[in-house]
Amino acid sequence: MGNLPESTIERLVQQKLDGESYQQIRSQLAQSGLSEEEIKAIIRVVDERVLLAETGQREEDRARKWYRTGLVIAIVGLIISIAFNAGYILTHLPPWLVYSLFLAGIAIMFYGRMLQRRKSTPFEKGPGRIRSKRPFK
Repeated sequence: MGNLPESTIERLVQQKLDGESYQQIRSQLAQSGLSEEEIKAIIRVVDERVLLAETGQREEDRARKWYRTGLVIAIVGLIISIAFNAGYILTHLPPWLVYSLFLAGIAIMFYGRMLQRRKSTPFEKGPGRIRSKRPFK
């Protein structure tokens, strides 16, 4: 696998993400004259990168959904709060109950933003960050 350029691996990953099967990718690699062990190693690398890309995309989508949901709840809560202060609706309820919808929407928005900022990193293979800086004694 050492003789295959990084751009080729990225192209294969993109092909897989676009819906091409591993069998088609294998046949392409076999036509280029690679051995069976090299093809297996390349497919393994492509599979790991595809899984990382799909997992990352799902996490980003989930974070966006939380943020948008919080935004909608906050806007609805703001409209209800303005109508409550004007004396149009829900005048018999305590103010903390009316304002709680707006505050819950803001809290959900913060949660969604926190999910967007937090990136999951896969476990490193090898001794890890601390051991790579400081060798064993």
